[in-house]
Amino acid sequence: MAQAKWTSQQTMNDYSHYYATNTDALEYQIKITLYTLAIYGCYGGYVSGTINVWWMAALTSVLVTRWMIAFHELLHLRSADELDIFSRLLPLPFAPLNIGYREYRRIHAGHHAHTASEEDPDAFHILGGHLASLFGAITLHEQQLVRYVKHHGLSGELSLMMVIRLGLFVTMLLIEPMAFFAWWLVLRLTYITNDFVFFHLVHYRAEQYGSFPIPLPAILQYPLILIYGIDVVYATMHHDIHHKQQQIAAKYLPRVAAGHQAPNAMPGNE
Repeated sequence: MAQAKWTSQQTMNDYSHYYATNTDALEYQIKITLYTLAIYGCYGGYVSGTINVWWMAALTSVLVTRWMIAFHELLHLRSADELDIFSRLLPLPFAPLNIGYREYRRIHAGHHAHTASEEDPDAFHILGGHLASLFGAITLHEQQLVRYVKHHGLSGELSLMMVIRLGLFVTMLLIEPMAFFAWWLVLRLTYITNDFVFFHLVHYRAEQYGSFPIPLPAILQYPLILIYGIDVVYATMHHDIHHKQQQIAAKYLPRVAAGHQAPNAMPGNE
């Protein structure tokens, strides 16, 4: 695995004024709720004929991407017990059966502790090259559920929330099967694409594994920020810094990057 050390000056720098705050955590939680409702709204608009399939696909894809980064940022700020049941439930039907916030947070903590190694619980969609990682991203939700239950067991809360999510999946499928399939396909394809970038591409470079930045020219940054928001763009561009200083809010990562010469590859945690 590729490893690199910060200089002594970089290690001594105090970045605490860039740390995410309680206000940020509340903002992410509100965003998750609003994005979830809006994503369901796209389904409702498509079923009712208010929007066509192309508008449904475009809006849903953007909303899912924004939902994913808000979810990721919240994982670093709040435990499951600090959230309301709706936030813990994660009611978006990416799969008939999938895990919830508590389980994702446990997996993500393992990812930061053992980044891009065999011990990383996300190794199945990071390691093994592009094709293996793409297959891992495609089967992510199914594999995460099976792997989590195998290692940690099936708790009462997880069982209950799986039943609720399955009920939502089946109910929406029965309302309008073809419309649901089109909407669900957009959900799933968006998640696969984002997962492949945010896990495999940022942790693999020139047949080495670590945590790497993805530089983007300004001509791409600005339209991507307009569409997906600064958190998505900055967390992807400066993912190496995120893994070294995971308390830093995504919106401040460019400022931190400008304050030191970030290495090309960084360890997850030391």
